[in-house]
Amino acid sequence: MKHPYKNVCDKYEENDFKRFKRDFLENFELENTTESKRKTVGKLTGYYEPEIRAFSYPKKGSYPIYKHPSKSETKINAEVTRKKINEGYLDDHNLEIAWVENEIEAFFLHIQGSGRLRLENNKTIKVRYAGSNKKRYTSLGKILIQKGYISKKNVDMYKIKKWLYKNKNKSREFLNMNQRYIFFEKYSGNIKGSSGMELVPYISVATDKRFIKKGEMIIIQSSDNRKEIFIGIAHDEGAAIKGENRIDLFSGHGVKAERIAAKLNKKIFVRKLIQKK
Repeated sequence: MKHPYKNVCDKYEENDFKRFKRDFLENFELENTTESKRKTVGKLTGYYEPEIRAFSYPKKGSYPIYKHPSKSETKINAEVTRKKINEGYLDDHNLEIAWVENEIEAFFLHIQGSGRLRLENNKTIKVRYAGSNKKRYTSLGKILIQKGYISKKNVDMYKIKKWLYKNKNKSREFLNMNQRYIFFEKYSGNIKGSSGMELVPYISVATDKRFIKKGEMIIIQSSDNRKEIFIGIAHDEGAAIKGENRIDLFSGHGVKAERIAAKLNKKIFVRKLIQKK
């Protein structure tokens, strides 16, 4: 893939930041995310790397984090539903990386696509996306809103999670409505996005690659406060990130990153930075 700013980058040495900044307006112009001339309102949410309590063995109430079925010595179909997997389809194939404290926390790890598993011996296993069952992603929040269980007003991850914990007898039924299931692999170092680049908190964003290509820079501006504006770089993508101005901002890992990502839900305007010819 050709870098979207190759012509600009070729003009500068690696650490020539002052000249790059000085020439910024000469090198770039703004463009809508589509060919449409209208300025449409988009949506900004957040994602992060959760750190979850986990075990190196199955424990009552715990839930397995699986490697991709292709890693099994026997032939297994990876494209089955979440419900079928929850009924034991992957049992006895030695695919478990670890067991997290419960299914609800595992579900949100699936949503984030990567995380850190803190074992009983205080050892940490870093896991990241290694593939899916290729089923359609369905938003649990939308399901709960449509059925009247939670209010659309100010909905966030905490409210969804609170409802699941409060209604554990119904939780699996609703979790299974999102048929998409994520498989993981261990990794070391810093987390990378689908672009292969390391994710940088508050700069790296996940986008819909149909409209914003990997590596492209975008200007993100709040529709409510025009002075609230920053640059993001498309380092990632996600099954739930669909649309020309649908942006997911990476906030890092741990509790602080979770608080920010869980509450982030803003209306925004998005423009791409295009190198001038």
